[in-house]
Amino acid sequence: PAENIDGGAKLLRELLLRYQNHPDQVRLALAAYNAGAGAVQRHKGIPPYRETTTYVERVLNKYRARRTPAQDSRPAPAP
Repeated sequence: PAENIDGGAKLLRELLLRYQNHPDQVRLALAAYNAGAGAVQRHKGIPPYRETTTYVERVLNKYRARRTPAQDSRPAPAP
């Protein structure tokens, strides 16, 4: 499990760096994590796969739900 978590975190970091200059950086990174970077490239954005679009929104909703009011008033940290 520890290796799996470490590998997933490293992949997500790489994807965030790949899309760092895109306004939808986090959404694209999450989509690439789920569907693969090739699918994001082929579709020039989030692939129209139900599983992927649901995954991206589910992760973002969970992230937003865990943020505190103090975190919402500060800019998001750079990846």
